[in-house]
Amino acid sequence: MHTFLKDFFSKEWREFILFHSKVVKFKKNEVIFSIGHETQGIYFIIDGKVKVTTGTGTGTERIIGLATNNDIIGHRGFGGIWKYTVSATTLENSELLFIPLKIFNIVFKANPEFAYFMMMFFANELRDSEKLASQLPIRNVIASVLYNNVKVFGYEKGSKKMRYTPSRKDMASQAGTRYETLVRTLADFNAEGIIRIDGKSIHILKEAALLKMRNGEE
Repeated sequence: MHTFLKDFFSKEWREFILFHSKVVKFKKNEVIFSIGHETQGIYFIIDGKVKVTTGTGTGTERIIGLATNNDIIGHRGFGGIWKYTVSATTLENSELLFIPLKIFNIVFKANPEFAYFMMMFFANELRDSEKLASQLPIRNVIASVLYNNVKVFGYEKGSKKMRYTPSRKDMASQAGTRYETLVRTLADFNAEGIIRIDGKSIHILKEAALLKMRNGEE
């Protein structure tokens, strides 16, 4: 059962949600929804990894978020003309709980604790988006990308190795910078002892330093 069901709802509400929802499975690199599609509902990730992307106006995509177990996607299609303003694609085989929009609205209005949780979720996501959109030096933006990835996916058990390390291309997309700039900055972090590069993997040695840069304190 998805964590949010146990945290916010009574047995009766859990049964109502599950009766009207469905578990959907996607293969790796499969599109869950695309920009411009009519909003059908919201997704809660049961198991898997997903990237959320937007267009850049030059025919390329930019990764604006990563999501994994217990995370929410699809909410950026809420309001306005009720169409998705981003796309979501799986990074591995994934299983999601899909709640139709009509059911979500009923649940949202009838459960104030869940409504408050969603409000804070939207506020936190907006704040993170504003940080990435701010005029911080690219070094700080890349530090933010590393920090955010760790907070989403965590570390491998008993180590400081990132549990999931996006490709260098995907990290450059997240930071909104060139591949070469991303690689050069990672090499600088490695030389400074903030991270340790091990092939394609990255070990975070000084998470606090990344957080300071993310917050514009360095």
